[in-house]
Amino acid sequence: MDFLEKNFEQERKALKFRVLELEKKLEGITQELAVVESTLEIRNSDLASLQHNLKELEELREMKEV
Repeated sequence: MDFLEKNFEQERKALKFRVLELEKKLEGITQELAVVESTLEIRNSDLASLQHNLKELEELREMKEV
């Protein structure tokens, strides 16, 4: 019985360590995701601005042709 308890305790410690590793990894990936989301929001905003500027430019060209 003593052997089973020691074996169980070793396995429990190993699994606990693995959980801590995975939690740290998840935290890092979560932070990276936040940065990527922020970058994507900025790029979407830039794209919207460029599309608006293009539309205005096209309208000005049309007005010039008339």
